[in-house]
Amino acid sequence: MDCLINLDSKIGHRIKELRKNKEMTQTILADELDVTVKHISYVECGKARLSLEKMIQLSMVLDCSLDYLILGKSTDGSDAYVPDSIIETMRSGSDREKAILSEYLSMYSKIRATGV
Repeated sequence: MDCLINLDSKIGHRIKELRKNKEMTQTILADELDVTVKHISYVECGKARLSLEKMIQLSMVLDCSLDYLILGKSTDGSDAYVPDSIIETMRSGSDREKAILSEYLSMYSKIRATGV
């Protein structure tokens, strides 16, 4: 049972982090999911859970995968060799941070392709 409580807490922390990075209040998120603000607060604290339907809806609202919400990372192995800082920036960074990182990676790919 303690494992589930710990998992709920981790999921709640990821939800809170993603929500804040999107500059959403609990009220806005609650409205998007058609739940109460109190329920969102409890979920973020690990004291309550969202249904699978609401988790799917949440992943769309927060623009992240269910794998990230539940497990904290991709389970397909695609992020196995990518530094956590890059993954975190792409998942929850600001639009400006994502754009800068994307530009950098694009430039890196061009340089690598030319063999310079």
